[in-house]
Amino acid sequence: MNILNWKLTGHILGMLIMLEAVFLAFSTIVAIYYNVCGEDHDLPALVITTLICAAIGSILLRTNRRYGQKFSYREGFFIVTVTWLLFSVIGMLPYLIYGTFTSVTDAFIETVSGFTTTGCTVMNDIDNEPHGILLWRSMTQWIGGLGIIVFSLALLPRFTTGNTQMFSAEVTGMSVDKLRPRIQDTSKTLWGIYVILTLLCTFLFWCGGMTLFDALCHAMTTLSSGGFSTHQSSLGFYHSAFIEYVCAVFLFITSVNFTLFYFLRKKLWRPVWRNDELRWFFYIVVGFTLLFIVLFIYAGWHAGADYDPYKAAPRGVEETFRTSLFHVLTIISTCGFQGEHYDYDLWGRMFWLPTLLMMVCGGCAGSTAGGIKVVRVVILLKNLTQELLQHLSPRKVLAIRLNNSIIPQEHSHRVMAFMFTYVFLAVICVFAMQLQGFDTDTAIGTTITSFGNCGPGLGLTGPAFTWSDMPDLTKWMMSFAMLMGRLEFFTVILLLTPSFWKK
Repeated sequence: MNILNWKLTGHILGMLIMLEAVFLAFSTIVAIYYNVCGEDHDLPALVITTLICAAIGSILLRTNRRYGQKFSYREGFFIVTVTWLLFSVIGMLPYLIYGTFTSVTDAFIETVSGFTTTGCTVMNDIDNEPHGILLWRSMTQWIGGLGIIVFSLALLPRFTTGNTQMFSAEVTGMSVDKLRPRIQDTSKTLWGIYVILTLLCTFLFWCGGMTLFDALCHAMTTLSSGGFSTHQSSLGFYHSAFIEYVCAVFLFITSVNFTLFYFLRKKLWRPVWRNDELRWFFYIVVGFTLLFIVLFIYAGWHAGADYDPYKAAPRGVEETFRTSLFHVLTIISTCGFQGEHYDYDLWGRMFWLPTLLMMVCGGCAGSTAGGIKVVRVVILLKNLTQELLQHLSPRKVLAIRLNNSIIPQEHSHRVMAFMFTYVFLAVICVFAMQLQGFDTDTAIGTTITSFGNCGPGLGLTGPAFTWSDMPDLTKWMMSFAMLMGRLEFFTVILLLTPSFWKK
């Protein structure tokens, strides 16, 4: 007897790949305009990829028309993992066909970095890339922001079975609350909010001096906490305080659980006001912003006459505040944009540890941000407090509360298991990179930024560098780390266990 319902699995994968073809077609339409104007020559690459994608989807649909309705969590975990891999394999074709990359390794890590919203890049001349390629590059992050499966559930009404299993497999851990009775309605609500915020962000970027094309691309990568830009120098290209402030505001918004925006729209203030994770996230952002302001002031005093404001720190009160706020939000949201005065490698080693802590923490559950999520940090801290109090009063029954509700003990156990898995795999990755000759700073920074889907790391993968010079083995290893981090480990790990494939 089959472990998986292969017919149903193939049918759903076919629909998902057809959806990717639709997004590729949109990039193709934009490419037609710029190719007709004579600016670009990427139209054949996008047309060929769209046709290949549509052909694969059609074949899967035609060969799996007769499928049963049996659907378990096994199919959910399998479809989610395979979908992210297939999307990345097909999504890298425009880069290879056009010639952006001649290496499959480079094309794959760029695409995985896009769909997982990590934001690291192996491109060294982004400014000269054609518009269609750049739009597809930004769109990969926008699709991956809330999740491929979540987006598909919102658009494909034929998903009548397995919705809950796939939703849970992609939105793992402390998942998004159901906003409406059905998963499909939940997905539509989430993506409706996502689209509205993207359009608003596009408009404000355009008002700040970006072209409409650049504004749309940056809005998509801002709302997805991705960090891809249409320029090699990222947002620093514009030298605009307005753009950095707008970006900072939307990075805060996109790091918040999208469930809360639904409550706000319904004028349900109490769930928002009583949300512990939101309150903790606000305190963390404010606390780290103040910390970096103090560090910048200390760095200025410590450097004395040799102090270079454009390398060690920004110049003046306003720029110090803006750089601190922008740095905190672009890192804790795991977006990774670079501002006008943004290279924390040059600020000094005292800036590195708080930066790494923010990469590990990330944003709120149910947001587009990566990291381990603030809610897990809160549960860990409350669990630590509970253990200390339990030692003082051994007979007293204590419980961990979140949003004025008692957290079931199994949730705490899941958080502990997640953290153990995170640390265990991080140690393995750091050691593997050191075996390949990387220094400790680079190994730690690259591992944390890959698992957290952040983008910039430390050392050779810092904000001033691309990942193009990394060995192919490291690129494949980090691609897998990005995928595991985006799906929060367990969804991928389950497929690698023998028990998954046993009846």
